[in-house]
Amino acid sequence: MSFRCCSLFVISFPVAAQTEQALYTAIGLLSIALALAAISIFRLKSRLSKLLQAYKAAEKAVLGFYALHDDISGFPNKFFLQQQLDKLLKKAPEQSFSLLLMKISQFDKVNHLLGHSNSNLVLAQIAQRINEQLKTADEALTFEFRKQAPVRLCHLGGVDFAVWIACNDKPNLAEYLADNLEKTVPEPMIVHGCAIDYQLHSGIAHYPQHGTQLSELLERAYLALQHHSWLQGQSQVFSADMLHYSTDKLTLMAELRQAIEQQQLALYVQPQVDMQSREVLAGEVFVRWRHPSRGLMTPDSFLALAEETGVIYPLTQWVLTEAIATIAQLDKAGLEGKIAVNISSQDLLQDELIDSLDILFAKYNVKPQQLILEIKEGAFAARPSQSISMMQRLHKMGVELMLDDFGTGLSSLSHLRQLPVQSVKVDCSFINDLHKSDIHTAITGAIIDMARNLGLGVIAEGVEEKEVEQKLLRMGCNRGQGFLYSRPFELSGFAVWLKHWQQQQHTKLR
Repeated sequence: MSFRCCSLFVISFPVAAQTEQALYTAIGLLSIALALAAISIFRLKSRLSKLLQAYKAAEKAVLGFYALHDDISGFPNKFFLQQQLDKLLKKAPEQSFSLLLMKISQFDKVNHLLGHSNSNLVLAQIAQRINEQLKTADEALTFEFRKQAPVRLCHLGGVDFAVWIACNDKPNLAEYLADNLEKTVPEPMIVHGCAIDYQLHSGIAHYPQHGTQLSELLERAYLALQHHSWLQGQSQVFSADMLHYSTDKLTLMAELRQAIEQQQLALYVQPQVDMQSREVLAGEVFVRWRHPSRGLMTPDSFLALAEETGVIYPLTQWVLTEAIATIAQLDKAGLEGKIAVNISSQDLLQDELIDSLDILFAKYNVKPQQLILEIKEGAFAARPSQSISMMQRLHKMGVELMLDDFGTGLSSLSHLRQLPVQSVKVDCSFINDLHKSDIHTAITGAIIDMARNLGLGVIAEGVEEKEVEQKLLRMGCNRGQGFLYSRPFELSGFAVWLKHWQQQQHTKLR
């Protein structure tokens, strides 16, 4: 029994030893594997940490780019411009600079036609065109380089862009660049078979004359841009005079330009009558504006502003066209009559006035003698020699000239003898109370005598009562205009009114 146990013991001993040795080996291998795994995990963790850092750095760079660039065009934005100016003006605070502001007009039509996504592509292309035109403008601030090409355009947002220009020895450089960009950039784009038209308008503010802060310069450059785009002939450069015009007034003048094109205007006429023979000698026209939201507007609401802002000339051209066309209609109807049109001092300074009248007379087969131009005394105050020269050319052409509101100012008295006018109009302020005031009677009598001594005809404006008419006739004034004869009515009814008036007078004579 003991023998068997001993035998078993002898036999099992080497097996246990081998198992233990294998176990130690396995544990060693496992330890090595765990160590290698730990090393790998550490290395992986280190690599992941580096990748995470690189990702964060890249994300930060991307976020930094978009923080300083417009997300539609990719060009530097207002924040980028402000950063650059802060650095630049600290280094060179005494230098002169210009802020050139540009705006794409009529872009809302592009949005409507192409949709938001496509219009964004067009906007980016326009921005690229502008920047391409600036590649030779070394005086413009360079924000960065892309493919070795300078980026000099700032996208302020929407359809507004800006360029910052050093102009120490070139004070008119910004204007030159603005004119060039307005002419060369707006080439039609073909998108999905559609030709996309647009315009570029600009405004300029100078540092430090017009401001030292970017916000102030942008505000004044935008005001200059409004004047330049809405008022033809207005310079792109800001001036203090622009501060006098509110946005409402500028909007009104922009709407007036559209009104001329969209036939929102109408002409009213008031007859001028020979107070003795009752013959209608002419009809003076007055413009009315049928504004879509403001209603019917009289000349007092917009004419003075139109003259100040330079919109008066296209308005006068429209009035002249309508007036001369009406004269032709009267001729066809067998009715004799002249049309009187008021023109401003600004109209007299337009050299093309003569040529435009020549074209209209030829187009409608109307004689120049059938047109009367009424000119206020104040028209000669600013540039008397140039104004008188234009009047002499009009007189030579055959147009009848009348001095309007005569007696209300003294500016033209020194020029009266050399003015080629055929008649004067006594202002209604003297006529209204003629029969009630001795002073008005004396002044009106002196004006009539002065005009007659100079060989000029006299017309009284504002005749409303028969008593006033009779007093004017005794003073030697034969022509009158006022409510006594007719209130202003639409010019389209002038021919009918004339026939009716002639019939009435013929009946009275019987």
